[in-house]
This record gives sequence, structure tokens and C-alpha cells, in this order.
Amino acid sequence: MQIEDSIVVAAPLNEVFAYASDWQHWAEWFKGVSDFRPTTAIERGNGARYAYRASLMGIPASVETEIADFVENGGWTGVSVRGMAHRTSWRFEPHAEGTRFSYGMEYQLALPLLGPALDALLLRRHWRRTIKQSLSNLQAHFAGTGGEPGGPSAATSHPAG
Repeated sequence: MQIEDSIVVAAPLNEVFAYASDWQHWAEWFKGVSDFRPTTAIERGNGARYAYRASLMGIPASVETEIADFVENGGWTGVSVRGMAHRTSWRFEPHAEGTRFSYGMEYQLALPLLGPALDALLLRRHWRRTIKQSLSNLQAHFAGTGGEPGGPSAATSHPAG
């Protein structure tokens, strides 16, 4: 199963990338994740691994992800090494209004017969909302709304999946 969404953040590419690529900030703006900690001596770039807690529809899970294909100011891929099988894509591009950030996620459910139905009925909607809220939180950080993350901003979200 695959989901992708993108936004335009009203800030320069290098600033958006610096903030979004810093694992110490992920729990601030990415909804449903917490307790990040590096599990390798490499804390940024290819080979870095992070363990964290993820909440899927209120159910907590331990996850560990390894970073690959890291390109400064370009993006990276995250590949699960423990927990729910997933692969994420983080891409950053210059845009006339600042920076376009595209986030994609592919995941697999460990339920061969029930998985597709469960995904169609519940999970896909949940993941779309979670990703949309997370991207909105990132926008709000740079918009300086002063309110709750995910509040109104000048940029818009562009679903792609």
C-alpha cells in the first residue's frame, strides 16, 4: 500500500531541510511518533538508524528505521528494520513560494487475508490524515502561526496518492 502527499513551505530549501532532517525535531511536527533515539553512532545521513514509538489508531508500537539514499537538501529514504514493514520517501525541491516537501510511504500489513480489507476500511484513511496533519504541522512551524501546529498557513497541501 502506498500513500504520498506534498506541501509547499514558505521558507528556503536549506532551512526546511535542516529542520526536517533533524531527528530531534521529528516528534514536534510528525503526528503519532515520539521517543526518538539514534541506535547507531551515525546520527544523520546514510546508515543512521532511529528507534521510536509510533501510535497507529491509538495502538503503540516500537519501530526502528534506517536512512538510505541521503542527499543534502534533496531528501532520503527510510526503511524499516524493526516493527511494521514500511519504506518512506522524503523529497525536498525549490519552489517559487519556498520549498516543496513530498512525503511518501509504502507499508505492508502482516495480515495476508484481512490486510487489504482492514487497509481499505480503516488504515489508509488514518495514514492519509496523519500525513496531512504532519505536513501541515511542518508548514505551521515555518509560517510562525504562533498557534497550535497544524493551524492555518499560507501554503497548501497537494495530495498525490
